[in-house]
Amino acid sequence: MENRIWFLVISLGVLWGSSFLFVEILLQYLNPITIVFLRVSIASAVLISFIVASKQTYPLSASDLISLLIMGFFNNVIPFTFITIGQQTTTGGLASILNANTSILTILLAAILIPSEKLTLNRIIGVFIGLIGVMIAIGYQNIFQFLENSIGKYFILLATVSYACASIWAKLKLTHLPSLIAAAGMLTMSSLILSPFVIIYHSSELLNINVTILLWSVLFAILCSVIAYFLYFKILESTGAGNLLICTIIIPPSAIILDAFVLGQVILLTEFVGMIVIILGLIILDGRILNLKNKA
Repeated sequence: MENRIWFLVISLGVLWGSSFLFVEILLQYLNPITIVFLRVSIASAVLISFIVASKQTYPLSASDLISLLIMGFFNNVIPFTFITIGQQTTTGGLASILNANTSILTILLAAILIPSEKLTLNRIIGVFIGLIGVMIAIGYQNIFQFLENSIGKYFILLATVSYACASIWAKLKLTHLPSLIAAAGMLTMSSLILSPFVIIYHSSELLNINVTILLWSVLFAILCSVIAYFLYFKILESTGAGNLLICTIIIPPSAIILDAFVLGQVILLTEFVGMIVIILGLIILDGRILNLKNKA
């Protein structure tokens, strides 16, 4: 890759990694649903404002709106909420490590649901190694122990399943939409889905938000959704989806470093080893670093 593309890929990985830090900070003030609502609604408003200002138009059919609604549910509402709930009992570092499982599950689901996405040898090996890494990070002795103080790990893993489903849905239903329109539509639908819950159950919390909370929420939405989406689509336009897997590799160490620097958190040895194993699995999945040819 060119140096410019490497810069975009690394920047996107760091931005997505920082999302776990923002969640940990906002959890001190807000409940998970409100945090997610603020993220998607602020990002939606910014993207819509940009589209209007740049005079971009695209007619959306009823089918497009339904597809965006489903995409918003599986790519924003469910995973954002589950990860935020999960971080109530886990660190941002561990959450980011488990979140790397998304690429592994996407490969498996794509092989089942999309005929052109075949499980090549490097993908099979990468998936197997990645799953071992997840077990190490969680702690093999704790895999089937659903204790109150460890249940967050499983919410985060469920979030990766939702992300994987969203990736498949996007490939099947949203590839014809302009990227910016798809992102704004998805975030807007996510906001609409969450609005009734926030209004009914958390309206008082919204009304009592102070300047500090609002500032953190705006930074969260702009950095981790708006700017991240711009980088995401720029990478897609420049080099294709393959390089986005490298972002997934960058996210865990970025999240861990930020959490350690800002919050003083320490990663456990099992979490560190699990992260290394998962990253190894992702590298093998990617194939290029090891010069493996992916024929899928």
